[in-house]
Amino acid sequence: MQRRVNVDPEVLARALLGGIERAAGARWEAALARAKALPGDVRPEKIRALSDSFARELGAVGAAAGIAAATPAVGTVATLMATTAELGWFTARSGDLILTIAALHGRPTPTIDERRAWVLAVLIFGSTARQGFSNLANQMGASIGGPVAQSDRSTKKNMSIATLRAVNGALSRMVVRRYGTRRGAIALGTALPLGVGALVGGGANYVAVRNLVKQADSFFAHLPYSSIETTSIELSGRL
Repeated sequence: MQRRVNVDPEVLARALLGGIERAAGARWEAALARAKALPGDVRPEKIRALSDSFARELGAVGAAAGIAAATPAVGTVATLMATTAELGWFTARSGDLILTIAALHGRPTPTIDERRAWVLAVLIFGSTARQGFSNLANQMGASIGGPVAQSDRSTKKNMSIATLRAVNGALSRMVVRRYGTRRGAIALGTALPLGVGALVGGGANYVAVRNLVKQADSFFAHLPYSSIETTSIELSGRL
């Protein structure tokens, strides 16, 4: 019998945003060191090595979570706590992965607000992170870029720190609905019995990492702005 696990949306939001804050707030130096230590002579080789390492790590943790959740001795409350903790941990490690790819793309000394925006955009929008980020900023008056089909040279512009923070606020409100729903479905799958939960959790995490690497690599290769104007406080539009 499958154990019913319902995660409170507020609890889920705290777990997800907490994981994002841990990665964005204090792990940039670790991302730089990780990027530097990766084997390979060119960026694609380093990204492939990074993908392999994280896929193995997060796949193994997902499988372990499935085994623990399906253990009869583990009660529903304990399963709920473990599920929430795994969601927060997976999100934090996803943030580490995204920031390491940013470092591999040579992004210069980003602020915490900028790192937070990167992680949120890739987790929420996935393969359309560039367009989703641009659309939000454009709605707030930043005019940082039009459709993806336009050339990168013509669409990259500066963005004020106020606009960036407003974008982060909008993304934070979207994270449970757009990203948390996907991860929540995986968490429910890990509660399946007879070893199925371990397969679901391990396999889903493995595939998620592979996809996340491709999405982040594409986002940073075509980042829709050139720099952040940290002295600007004006915000001409709102979402």
